[in-house]
Amino acid sequence: MVDGKSRQAWRFIDWITRPMETGEIGFSPSGVARGDDFHVLTGTQGEVVKINREGILLGSVVSLFPSPVVDSTIVGDRWCGMWMDRELRQARMAAIPLNEDWVDGPNREQLRISIHSTNGDVLKPAMSIWHRTLDSEPMKIGVSGENIVFTTVTGVYMIDSDANEIWRGMLPRWPDISSLFAFDQIVGIVEFPGGLSIWSRAGGVSVLDPTNGLEIFSRTIQFGDKISGVSYCEEGGWFVMLHEGSIAVMDKIEGDFSPFNTGSPVLDAQFIDGSWRWTGWRHDGSLTGQVVDIFERDNVGVSIINGSVLTNDGSWSEWGATRQT
Repeated sequence: MVDGKSRQAWRFIDWITRPMETGEIGFSPSGVARGDDFHVLTGTQGEVVKINREGILLGSVVSLFPSPVVDSTIVGDRWCGMWMDRELRQARMAAIPLNEDWVDGPNREQLRISIHSTNGDVLKPAMSIWHRTLDSEPMKIGVSGENIVFTTVTGVYMIDSDANEIWRGMLPRWPDISSLFAFDQIVGIVEFPGGLSIWSRAGGVSVLDPTNGLEIFSRTIQFGDKISGVSYCEEGGWFVMLHEGSIAVMDKIEGDFSPFNTGSPVLDAQFIDGSWRWTGWRHDGSLTGQVVDIFERDNVGVSIINGSVLTNDGSWSEWGATRQT
């Protein structure tokens, strides 16, 4: 009979002696934009790569623009990204075709030179179907139907997939946290049956009418911590990731929340087979009903994709494969 330690040892030997799979991405990931047939992984240094539903790389890892990707999303057959170089004070937004092979774009020195160019040329991300130079710092991007919604420090905007403006408006304001407005940040743009929700780090929640951008609901939620991210599923409701190592779940956006301690920050979550599953700082976890299970891991889980975890070293691992605490 093989004991638990022996099984763990053999699992480790299998892991270190396994052949390098094409799903090993080769850079440190910062996030994922999920689509129906393709996902797009983004890296901490501006790397991007397409993967299929099994996590296999589709094409080469490239840098479309020489700056970190602030946020991104997939709408139809296009990946839409926002880049920000704080040192050079340059921000871009562009749509990139998913059905073409991606190539590297300009380098940072070219970007630096273009800033001081007198011929009016603007450096754009490679492969751009369209691109825009943003005059204020981008924060978050999301999808509403077939349209794109994004926020900068000066407003919230809806455009169609060809970058035609549909509406624009001021950032939501919440009286209870008005003193934090200059320091607050939009951390979630999530479409749900009740409208288009906008979530702020300080706990402000606003629901907009997606047809015209007018606010139809507003509240402030006192979670006792800053919000780092929000996920939604019709079956599972709202899943709110909090900064210091806890989560909160809500059935309805206007309802009460139930908090749960996770011990360390949660970075991504999906509702799978009737449970919320997540990954984060040195742990995986799940919430089934009111029961939380935590599984230790030796690294940091950045994203969950179809039940597998993409870690901060750019490798894939099984969710919940380590010892339960």
